[in-house]
Amino acid sequence: MKAVVGYAKALKVPSPVPTLIRQHRPNSKAHLMGVDVALNSLGHRNRELNNPKPPKERRIHFVGSSILMAWGIEEEKGMVALVEKRLNKEKSPKTGQTYVGINAGIGNFNTYYEVELFESQVEQTKPDLVVLQYYVNDSEPNPADRDNPIFMDSVALALTYLRLKAAMTTGNTTLEEYYGALYKEGQPDWERTKAAFRKLKKICDQRGIPLVVLLVPEVHNFSADSPYRKIYGILDGLFKDLGIPFINPVDALLEAFGPHPTETSVARDDPHPNGPAHLVMANQLSDYLLTLDF
Repeated sequence: MKAVVGYAKALKVPSPVPTLIRQHRPNSKAHLMGVDVALNSLGHRNRELNNPKPPKERRIHFVGSSILMAWGIEEEKGMVALVEKRLNKEKSPKTGQTYVGINAGIGNFNTYYEVELFESQVEQTKPDLVVLQYYVNDSEPNPADRDNPIFMDSVALALTYLRLKAAMTTGNTTLEEYYGALYKEGQPDWERTKAAFRKLKKICDQRGIPLVVLLVPEVHNFSADSPYRKIYGILDGLFKDLGIPFINPVDALLEAFGPHPTETSVARDDPHPNGPAHLVMANQLSDYLLTLDF
């Protein structure tokens, strides 16, 4: 628990945004899970942005959770840094632009929180493209104790908590059944999440900013017969209806890691993606971004 408690204590503060509880502490740093985590003046895990924005700079504002933040791995091994590196290597020589990745990932945030934070920062970051990192638990409720260590400690504790909650609130006793129940039409938390998608798209559309969604597949099962594939289908259909490109790297992860998804974890008891898993997902996203004119 030390890393989690240290994270909340060293890197989080009460949020000035009325719809949030806490957010990252500006200009803070900590040594967590064996790696250094340093945040800039906006609480992002990347270098300070140039102000005013240079005319030849193109910014990609990534919003997401601890997965996006690259929990447990070095900043340069996370998907944001990897996408930035590849675009500057392959796209910059053709466009003359410099590409900057903005890592706004925050541990224990879901889509609702992520969009609220993005809305409060978009005028400061002035992005040219937005990427929403989405995981299957992002449609869960907004608990008041979101920084409770149980949400980011061992996978055993997290799964025990979720199964207990599932049994108490829905009558479903497996994690797969619990997640399946989250995505039923009319389920309040799923409806709130869909409203957050629509809000994010509206914010981007009003500013002429392209929006892309990157799915992080459920880390325990990449197989073709995974029960989570049904959820991915629901998400794919929704984003098609909203006109938002949806990148799903599950087949690439299956090809890379086969039937051993535990090989993508930062630690035996922590399922956050490790560096090799981030690389697979970053390449899937980069392949798409390289086709865009920006």
